[in-house]
Amino acid sequence: MEPDSYSTIEVIEALQSVGVAEEVIEYLVPIAAYESRVDGVPFTRDALDKESPSWGIFQANLDSMAPGIYKAMKELGVEVPGITEEQDNVLVTNNAQPGQETLLYFTNEQKEFVANWFKTDANLKDNALVFKYMLEQKLKDANTDDFKVAMKEMYVLTIDKFNDPNNTDAQELKKMIENEMSMTPTTTTTTIPSTETTTVDNEDDVAQEAVDPTKRTRREMEFRNKYSGNSKYVEEVPSGTFQKSYDQLVDLVEAQINSQRAVNGLPPIAREQADAQVYMSGSDSFRQAIDVLRGVRDNDDS
Repeated sequence: MEPDSYSTIEVIEALQSVGVAEEVIEYLVPIAAYESRVDGVPFTRDALDKESPSWGIFQANLDSMAPGIYKAMKELGVEVPGITEEQDNVLVTNNAQPGQETLLYFTNEQKEFVANWFKTDANLKDNALVFKYMLEQKLKDANTDDFKVAMKEMYVLTIDKFNDPNNTDAQELKKMIENEMSMTPTTTTTTIPSTETTTVDNEDDVAQEAVDPTKRTRREMEFRNKYSGNSKYVEEVPSGTFQKSYDQLVDLVEAQINSQRAVNGLPPIAREQADAQVYMSGSDSFRQAIDVLRGVRDNDDS
């Protein structure tokens, strides 16, 4: 059995299920809560306005919103009595040719049937679909793409009350519903990877680009291309392995070079020079390192 009233989250989910946009839902739900209150209970399923034949959660006005109401009922498979093929076309398209204007409205018999449908049969999702097509109708009637302009015509009194800070009743209900909406979990969360640049403190206070762990370094790629071909093993080595090994080799060779140069009475060689001399290029690198140890480079440069 369909409940007599609904929670805020149930109303939101019903509107989402029929394709109402999130920005419309956010604007609409507090208004609908106020419009459909019965004895202080918002979102009452069979709410009926005291001043007009407006029914349901979203207060569908049987006098002015026939095209939107009918389009929803037709989609739901509800057959409204007395609908001719001509009236069906006028209501579904919300477009009347000269002489067809009366077909945009329900007859008294049709209004009685629709009112009873809202009272006894229409569930929450049915009401949500009715709202979707009422908004579609009003956007066309008002010749606007702004849903707030259209909804101002649909719910003018409630919106005016919400805009009046002195209307305590309206403000309290609006705040209560908005608080409930703020506790509704979001449907999607997207995490954007950081692309920040990090700064490493060193003697020169030089800003270094952040290392992307998903990409191999230039040296790793050159080493792989020269020695491995399409080696499966190399592809499976974690990124950064070869760079770490290379750095350790440079540290070792630098220490050895400078230790031997000190014995030979030569000044220490700068790290950048050692790096240039000891690139990972097979036996040539070691011959170059030996040349540096022997001081050959210094003699060549002089």
